[in-house]
Amino acid sequence: MPKRILLLAFAATALALAACNSGYDVNDLYGTPAPTATTATATPNPVDSQSIVHVYVSSSPLPNQPINLYTDTNGNIGTLISTQVTDSTGSTTFTGLTPAKNYCFTTSYTPAGGLPQNASQCGFLWFAGVYFYF
Repeated sequence: MPKRILLLAFAATALALAACNSGYDVNDLYGTPAPTATTATATPNPVDSQSIVHVYVSSSPLPNQPINLYTDTNGNIGTLISTQVTDSTGSTTFTGLTPAKNYCFTTSYTPAGGLPQNASQCGFLWFAGVYFYF
């Protein structure tokens, strides 16, 4: 008789464990769908023809900083178009740009007693403003 009770208890435990683990998915512990994210692809602005470039050093605007504007050749710096210098607010505006065309903006900053730091941004998102932080 004790063997039958023990066998019944074992069988009941096995059934309970099987019922608890049915449909178990290690990636879905709470039975909720995994969140998904969609990324919007950026598109060039078809109408803007100017870009404002901002330069900051330690969160402060950098005046009198030369900014070079180049053509963009497959994501690389191409031919120099023009060079402008930032004003007292650390900004300069390049005008006459062709809408939806790729450009490269570059600048170089050398902190006192430090090594030169070069920065560049190439692409078609120039219409939203270009920011350089040193």
